[in-house]
Amino acid sequence: MSARFLVAPLLSIALALFAAWCTTGSRARRGVGVLVGLAALLPPWLLPAEPVLLRAVCALVAFTYVMRVADLARMTAPFPPRLFHVASVVDSRRLVRSSPRVEWRALAQLAGWAALLSLGVLGILASAHHVGLLHWLIRWTGGVIAAYAAVASIYVVLFFAYRALGFVPPVLHDAPIRSLSVQELCGERWARPISDWLGETFFRPFARRGRALLGVLLAFSVSAAFHAYGVWVGLGFRTGATMAAMTLAYFVAQAVIMAFERVLKVRRWPKARARAWTVVWMLSLAPLFVEPLIRVTGLP
Repeated sequence: MSARFLVAPLLSIALALFAAWCTTGSRARRGVGVLVGLAALLPPWLLPAEPVLLRAVCALVAFTYVMRVADLARMTAPFPPRLFHVASVVDSRRLVRSSPRVEWRALAQLAGWAALLSLGVLGILASAHHVGLLHWLIRWTGGVIAAYAAVASIYVVLFFAYRALGFVPPVLHDAPIRSLSVQELCGERWARPISDWLGETFFRPFARRGRALLGVLLAFSVSAAFHAYGVWVGLGFRTGATMAAMTLAYFVAQAVIMAFERVLKVRRWPKARARAWTVVWMLSLAPLFVEPLIRVTGLP
């Protein structure tokens, strides 16, 4: 095994922990800590080109370190809680202490999502036996199913892990399929730890100053960068650039649709009509998201 498989992740962790120590004291020192935290994004580039999924996962994990370091720059807390915060995918301030518990229901949910994920992967693989439009329809349909199930599985695993460790986490992933607008899906239901952090770090501070639009733009930009960076690192500097651009285009299109939703007041529509609007738009944009994701997994 190449030493880079160990060195790169350990270097990201070391930089994140050092940043947790730096982000105390003066404003200048906290600024240095944030820069050190940002440096944690670089080690995943040191990983071997294969497997691409490992590179992408390490890049996304490093991005969560940056999120937590940004929190620490605004927090006052002793060093041990700071270490726990930077290592926690979920904002540690939102975790509630409880007795450790094995959530059997979560394991049952995980089995269901794993079955759906397998179905999506089979669809992607089956698309290789077709050509033309049918190939892409089968491939992207399988990609949508796999992506939805994979993200749900990740958050079920996180919920199970936190409960086993004696913490009750906040809502992590809230049935996105029930969304009545693209804004509700992206901002209120999908991957809540990320959307909550974006809201707290960018949207709400600027909204309080009367610059809500700037806060929305910053939140969207960082969210797009988060996803595109994982794709870029996973697929490599040159190959990944095109797929990362597709991912960025996906988020730009979402922002445009959300602007139309505000004008059309979609949230006030009858539920069936609003849900149809959401599903149609998300499926229409899906190729921009799932094609890079499929390639990052290493599937043909």
